[in-house]
Amino acid sequence: MRILVLSNFYPPYYIGGYELGCRDAVEALRARGHEVKVLTSTYGIEKPECEGDIYRWLETDIEWKNWKEQGSPKYILKLLKKELNNKRSLRRLCEMFPPDVVYIWKLTHTSISLAFSARDLGYPTCFYIFDHWLTEGESDDRWYRLWYRSNTNRFYRWLKKPFIFLFETAGLLHGSSLDLQNVQFASSFLKQAALHAGRPVADAKIILWGIDTKKFPFNPSLHIPPRLLFVGQIIPIKGVHTAVEAMEILVRKEGFDTLTLTLVGRGGDPEYVDHLKKIVKASDLSENIYFAGFVPHENLLSIYRNHDILLFPSVWEEPFGIVILEAMSCGLGVIGTATGGSAEILQSDETAALIFCKEDAEACAAQIRRLIENPALLDRIRTGGRHRVEETFNFEHTMDTIEKSLKEIIH
Repeated sequence: MRILVLSNFYPPYYIGGYELGCRDAVEALRARGHEVKVLTSTYGIEKPECEGDIYRWLETDIEWKNWKEQGSPKYILKLLKKELNNKRSLRRLCEMFPPDVVYIWKLTHTSISLAFSARDLGYPTCFYIFDHWLTEGESDDRWYRLWYRSNTNRFYRWLKKPFIFLFETAGLLHGSSLDLQNVQFASSFLKQAALHAGRPVADAKIILWGIDTKKFPFNPSLHIPPRLLFVGQIIPIKGVHTAVEAMEILVRKEGFDTLTLTLVGRGGDPEYVDHLKKIVKASDLSENIYFAGFVPHENLLSIYRNHDILLFPSVWEEPFGIVILEAMSCGLGVIGTATGGSAEILQSDETAALIFCKEDAEACAAQIRRLIENPALLDRIRTGGRHRVEETFNFEHTMDTIEKSLKEIIH
């Protein structure tokens, strides 16, 4: 197969679970003998460039800071320039490399119109949905929002009509909805969210994302007392405050003086990080809670192997939970909130993880104490988590299903 992947960001310049998943899928498809090229954005570099089969040509609006310009002629021209460049980039690459299928991973901050353009060029399209972007779709795209959003000003609506007609004629706007005939979701939760938003994806496939267990081998050894770990962005929706409050309960109120928690991740919200550090200092937990900052993904294995229990205290509707799977594969006992897609991993049967209600620090502390005081339970959770990854969230199985689905679309 000749596969063209569209992705707004691609490692190494922007790294999150979705970007890493896209990269792993691309590399796996190539390893299976398929020709794969990636069209992505110039985020993180000064000018467009090509690295082998990675074409960093698309413009992105993620770093546009001047929100006061919105709706101004200058702002509209800036958006128009981005749309023209991105459509031209897609057409140019398709002339160089006519694909059998265009595999769309995410278009936020680039151009949703690329999905329409691929269809208009006559190429089958398929979406792999790893987060919430499809739920908003066109409404989350600044160009589409500018022209199609509702406005109570009748004169403004009338004024836009000739421009909308002009841009639709030129192929820069599409009055129709996205072609969602071929959609793959990383979790059942994401599919249900899309259905709830009115997306016609009732027949979409659910292809659960998987972990390469060879890259994350099981660690049979344990530290005494067990070492706690959090991995993720240090932002409020990740519920890091719940983990800190649970540590305060365990260390200051229940006497687990030698218990430690390592927080690994970017400080995406400086004020929130400062707030957490003040709590740590006020509670005299500086020797128990360590802010490790950002750690490159390739170094996470050593972090996992140096800890025993992963805390996943998220308070928002998680699209999925790659960190959970990586930790389970490495043999960490997982304690977390079953929110959104993570509920499909963190089941309440206590065979592979323990759960608690979001922002309930007392319950979080109680589950941690259970694993500390009951080594047999911790061992069962650790081995059960590894088994769940091998049986249900196996990367090779994920790629088998993706490959089969893409072949069906082409045929």
